[in-house]
Amino acid sequence: MLTNYLKIAIRNLLRSKSFSAINIVGLSVGMACCMSLLLYIRSELAYDKHQQHTNELYLMAQKTIIGKANKNPDSEMGSAASAPYAFALKSEFPEIEEAGRLWTNIIDDKALLQVRESGKTVKSFYETKGYQVDSTFFDLFSYQFTEGNVRTALSDQHSVVLSEEIARKLFGSVPALNKLIRIGGTSGNGEDFKVTGVYRDESARSHIDARFFLPISAGWVGSYLRDAKMDFCCNNMFVTYLKLRPGTDPAQLEAKFPAFMKKYASNDLKNVGFDKQLFLVPVSDLHLADQLGTVVTPTNSKTYLYILASIALFTLLIACINFMNLSTARSAKRAAEVGVRKVMGAERGSLIAQFLGESMVLSLLALLIALGLVMVFLPVFNQLTAKSLQFGELVEPRIILAFTALALLTGLLAGSYPAFYLSLFNPVQVLKGGVTNSRGANGKASNTLSAVTLRRSLAVFQFVISVGLVLSTLVIQEQMRFLRNTSLGFTQDQQIAIPLSSREAHAAYTAYHHEILQNNQVLGAAGTQFYPGIPNATDFLLYRPERGAMTGKSVETNWVDYDYLQTMGFKLLTGRLFSRQFPGDTTNRIIVNEATLREFQLPLTKAVGQKLNFDWQGETRHYEIVGVLKDFHFENLHQKIEPYCFLLSSQPNYNYIIVHTKTANMASILPFLEQKWKTLRPDEPFTYTFLNEDFQKNYVTEARTSRIVSYFTIISILISCLGLFGLAAFSAQQRTKEIGVRKVLGASVTNIILLLSKDFLTLVIVAILIASPIGWWAMNKWLQNFAYKIAIPWWIFGVAGGLALAIAFITVSFQSIKAAQMNPVKSLRSE
Repeated sequence: MLTNYLKIAIRNLLRSKSFSAINIVGLSVGMACCMSLLLYIRSELAYDKHQQHTNELYLMAQKTIIGKANKNPDSEMGSAASAPYAFALKSEFPEIEEAGRLWTNIIDDKALLQVRESGKTVKSFYETKGYQVDSTFFDLFSYQFTEGNVRTALSDQHSVVLSEEIARKLFGSVPALNKLIRIGGTSGNGEDFKVTGVYRDESARSHIDARFFLPISAGWVGSYLRDAKMDFCCNNMFVTYLKLRPGTDPAQLEAKFPAFMKKYASNDLKNVGFDKQLFLVPVSDLHLADQLGTVVTPTNSKTYLYILASIALFTLLIACINFMNLSTARSAKRAAEVGVRKVMGAERGSLIAQFLGESMVLSLLALLIALGLVMVFLPVFNQLTAKSLQFGELVEPRIILAFTALALLTGLLAGSYPAFYLSLFNPVQVLKGGVTNSRGANGKASNTLSAVTLRRSLAVFQFVISVGLVLSTLVIQEQMRFLRNTSLGFTQDQQIAIPLSSREAHAAYTAYHHEILQNNQVLGAAGTQFYPGIPNATDFLLYRPERGAMTGKSVETNWVDYDYLQTMGFKLLTGRLFSRQFPGDTTNRIIVNEATLREFQLPLTKAVGQKLNFDWQGETRHYEIVGVLKDFHFENLHQKIEPYCFLLSSQPNYNYIIVHTKTANMASILPFLEQKWKTLRPDEPFTYTFLNEDFQKNYVTEARTSRIVSYFTIISILISCLGLFGLAAFSAQQRTKEIGVRKVLGASVTNIILLLSKDFLTLVIVAILIASPIGWWAMNKWLQNFAYKIAIPWWIFGVAGGLALAIAFITVSFQSIKAAQMNPVKSLRSE
């Protein structure tokens, strides 16, 4: 029986090669898209699931409530906390088995790594993503060591653990264990560290993308932890991880945190005028916990995964609709077969089984082709998504079973209507020729949904999806264009940022700054701790003296050189900039932005000379406003502009030097900058970034989503057109004699094309009318993620609709022209 069904299925495939090809190609491309996107989504959901203690591992996050005396105090969610929390929590609660902290270097974004071997040239590299952690770190997180002992790797203050990539970069194929590395900058203070471990890179599946680890007791942060006064309110720069004992209920533990805060932190918090609430977040959820912002690495949004999952589903749906439409359209071709089989005693159940079986054979064949497509195009998909997905992840038994089930379900859904529709045919009516595509199963007009109505409904639904995706693509691209082109309130072009990542580089700043300014292609150069586009790691809790500390507001702070504000092109609204003519500028004088004035309810006309206070470790510091800048975007446009102030550094201890050039051709100035650098720091590599590119890196997720949506929108439209092409071909075939008669009666080719195209274009217009409000609603929801966003322009709907109509018309016209140009004598010969 099964063999017979298979033979019939194969014969039908071969008898209708073009329609079979359209069905198989559409399904296979739809499945391949679905597989690729599901692989991507699976990888996003799998972050930190590989950890040995994943069910017990939590991040201690906090909610900071600022300005308690105000009617509407600010509330900030954060993933970093003060230093004492980790081990105070462990000592207080027996439910916590282990604790550990991670510190991201907020001072230098790079560390200088040098290998000095006798008789060999010094190897020097700047490396990012170096983190400092407690010795308990590898008890919390699972890393596969290829060299060294994971248990003792960070027990010594001068130990370093490297990723395999860094180890090979520094030492080649020679084992790195016990080799010495000199680490500069605030991470290592130029001291030597012994390699005590080498691990396999886990950055592709962990929110910690470390390239090397140092003990938290080393460098600047080690000195801070030893020498500074620890409290539970300030210097929130440590990511705190807790490993709970098996069986511990995290909700019950969280319920004990308010009492813990009262016992340990109440006095510290009272002194600074704000409050904190602690809560736990599973480490396995961190990658998608976008409410926390950056947790070591930037978090992703579940919204984007929903978008991609929707595209995967819709693409597969479009392919299924193609199959169902074409199968239903060709049902009359097999009406006689059904009639004969019924006369010969075939039961309805066996007919349904046959047609569903044929559909599933097609679907399984499409699955095999889809697997081949994924294997071939996975490198391209990886480049598009910035992933390292492997085809081997797709051929895991459970994944193959899942996709096989998906293929069978697709075949079942796609073949369901044709199967039940065909099996209902009355054999008497069928053998009399009484079945058409516009009739019911009994050969007469049916009170139920006819095959033609269903095809039209499915075609409309198909183009609703396609038009919706086109609308989404256009809105996302417009928002990305807005992000790229919006004025940020400073000069972002032709600005070069050069990192100063060692003590020696800091010491060479004055000389290097002087040398740079000798070049007539340089408009300005100045040092700074931070610059727009990278995280700003420091802030003050300022308040107006007459209103008291309980009304404090968080203000981001930055220490700069005299000429920094001019070099960056910030616009001064009132007052003055820092000047060497005012030596007192290095003592508690600040320049603020407009947002600071709004936050403290200060009019612009009275801002200069206004005092703002900051309480720190029992001491009150007084800051005087000497200038106000027009608002500028220091962070990305997801965030609204926050209060910001600049202070003049009394020592040239800057993290970066910003160079503003006259020429847009950077190739002409970079060799000069490098040559002067090498003269002063021959052992340190010269590195740089462009400020505008650094700022755009904040939109990597949006740019990636835009690319994915764009490409898969094109694919979904092509699949829709493939189905439309098949339906148009079938329609033209069914109306061959009608076309012949019309041509004999004088109809032109244009008349025939319009006749055949009209019905399909009407369906597309209906789809546009349905898709437009749905697309407007969905994209407005997406735009809510941005503090600064476009208003969706009317022309986007016109472009999306016009594009859909044009594509549909071109697709249908191809078959219409072919049918219109046929010789009417041939089409009418049988008459």
